[in-house]
Amino acid sequence: MARLTFDDIYHVSLSSLGAAADDWKEMVDQLDTLATDAVDGMVKQADAARWAGANSDVTKPFVRKTAKEFGDAHTQAKGIWSMLRDAHSDLVKVQSDIKKLVDVEAKTKNVRVTGLDDGTVYCVYLHQRGDSDQRTQKQLDYLDDLASRINNLIAKADEIDNSAAGALKKIHGSDSHNFGHAKYDSLDDVQAERAVQLAKKSLAKYKQGEELSTKELAELKQLLSDNAKDREFSVDFYKALGPKDALRFEAQVAIDASAEGDKTQLKLAHSIQTSMGVALATATDPPTGKDNPDTAFRENKDYLGKAWQSELKRVGRNKLELGIGFDHAEPVGYQALSSLLRHGNYDKSFLVPVAEDMVTIERKGGGWPIPDQFNGENHFGLNLDKKGGPGWDPMTGALEALGHSPEASTAFFNGSTGEGADDDLKKLSNLDYFLGDKDGKNGREWPADKTSGYILPDEKSKTFGKDALGHALESATTGRAYDSDGPSVKHGQEQADLFHTVVEKIGSNPDLVKADGSLAPIADSLGNMSAEYMHDIQRTIAGGDQSGYIGHFGADAYLDDLNEEGNELKQFLQATAEDPDAYASITHAQQAVTTEIIRDAMANPGDETLSAAATRAAAPGGEISGLTSAGRADAIAAADDSVEKINEYNQKLETGNKWVSRVVEMGVGKIPVGGDVVGWAVEDIQEATLNHYTKDPQEAADQIVERKPRELSERRARSGRPGRKTSGSRRSTTGRTLH
Repeated sequence: MARLTFDDIYHVSLSSLGAAADDWKEMVDQLDTLATDAVDGMVKQADAARWAGANSDVTKPFVRKTAKEFGDAHTQAKGIWSMLRDAHSDLVKVQSDIKKLVDVEAKTKNVRVTGLDDGTVYCVYLHQRGDSDQRTQKQLDYLDDLASRINNLIAKADEIDNSAAGALKKIHGSDSHNFGHAKYDSLDDVQAERAVQLAKKSLAKYKQGEELSTKELAELKQLLSDNAKDREFSVDFYKALGPKDALRFEAQVAIDASAEGDKTQLKLAHSIQTSMGVALATATDPPTGKDNPDTAFRENKDYLGKAWQSELKRVGRNKLELGIGFDHAEPVGYQALSSLLRHGNYDKSFLVPVAEDMVTIERKGGGWPIPDQFNGENHFGLNLDKKGGPGWDPMTGALEALGHSPEASTAFFNGSTGEGADDDLKKLSNLDYFLGDKDGKNGREWPADKTSGYILPDEKSKTFGKDALGHALESATTGRAYDSDGPSVKHGQEQADLFHTVVEKIGSNPDLVKADGSLAPIADSLGNMSAEYMHDIQRTIAGGDQSGYIGHFGADAYLDDLNEEGNELKQFLQATAEDPDAYASITHAQQAVTTEIIRDAMANPGDETLSAAATRAAAPGGEISGLTSAGRADAIAAADDSVEKINEYNQKLETGNKWVSRVVEMGVGKIPVGGDVVGWAVEDIQEATLNHYTKDPQEAADQIVERKPRELSERRARSGRPGRKTSGSRRSTTGRTLH
């Protein structure tokens, strides 16, 4: 079948297809009436008649068969109408999207889009008088991106066209004298069926040492990417495959592509993995308004409920039997699932039990197959993302999923494992499992995630999972995905309480997140969390806020008890600031909140002079700046190349300024800031922060070297003072004890 081209889609009028769909809707209604009349009329009368002989043996079956044909005709007409209806609406959407890109966006950028014979497009900047036609790399990248977006839409239209045409043939069947062939209620049914066929074909070929062709992989990639967020398609796809075959297929495609696939195969496999993850998130999300009514014995057709999820857990604990050739490298289901979980926003009713089941397995002494220790120079992975490691540690994917799923992450880190009906484990909070006890010990033993080399994996290969832990904590405490560019979300009490506990744990054991600490990779996320809670931090450093200048952004984290004997808050800030990303986040947020407080204080100084009010308002920000500067100085002094380290801090200050706008947009200050003033305020604060905190590399390095002996002496003296408070528990205003 010839592929649709750009010109086919851009210029075609879809009105006739819409009219055909409307005509078939009328046919459906008319045949529905005929089918009902046939059953209620002919069949009932024939069944009621007291016929004997030939009338009974021949006529009655004929009447029933005829009535069935009316019913089959109605079903077939309904299927045809469904295909035409869905194809029309989907193609109209694709055509509209293409025209927006071509007629609006491309024209605005002075770009011409030309259709090519192979169905794709070519984009080029139009010549303008006085233009040298010399393009920057950014401009050239834009052309590639625009062409890619249009080509993806063309491929989507082609898939819709092929799916609808194939379905119409199956609905009509090969016998033109008989109704009642393939039955479809929507185009989603057709596309899910085809996706399942390709996945099962891949599984069958794998047993023979073969794999899908590039053309078949491309078709499956298109089907999944077009429909990953469609509930009907996603549920049908995963139900038809079942948990084991879905995970086996995903693992086989990933391992083949990473081990020996060319760039095209690897790109297709990565897209399939990403779309399968998004589709799983879609399929396991309970429909709005339904409080997960399923039991293990009753499955809801609208999503993958408890029965499917229970089977997934069973599959997750066992080897997938891929036939890799190395028994110790055979992944279990959870390892394959982990790569899917990295993509999509998952409902907590699905994700939290899965993550806790993984924790339970580890707590019972279970491990995960990792090929590196035995297999030499292998290069096959389960995770095809450019970042995040090869994916043999499934907890990494689970934590990444939590990082993208705020409600689930908050629930997970407020939850625990152990003391269940089916295990003899002692109860342990999920937060303690990862961060350790009050002394910072007995936390999770991070397995290596490396697939090549005879040497046992080094610490670097454990970084992927620890990074993901930081992402999950960030999501759990802030209420939004860690990589979201959207505005901050007002903190709920559970989120604020988690932040308090994290500060307490890390502040009591600051070496955990310093440069050579076992949890150093989470420091950048701790910096982002601190930036989110900068109002709480400044209010605490100020010793309270009697004047009411420092507002709340949602629930209070109640950090006051961490600014007393143990100084956990200050220890936390100083240790976290040894990471350049964290330092930049904290510094920009601190400057924004300080500016806000000073503005409010000077607008309403009360009995104070303006100078006194401003000085008092600036004090907590100044103290925070001193703490983070000390952390920065420690990191620079410990670096092999101090000048290079200072340059890194300077660069992060330039790229980490998003926190200024986020803090300003929180709108916590007493004086409203809106409209164009927001932009001016953000730019002014960002510029002031860079001017004040950016350091000359060589000069700063020399100063730190000169001051270091004196600072070390002072710290030794301070560390010898009595009164160090250990991490304990506190009672929140909600009446809950936090540990």
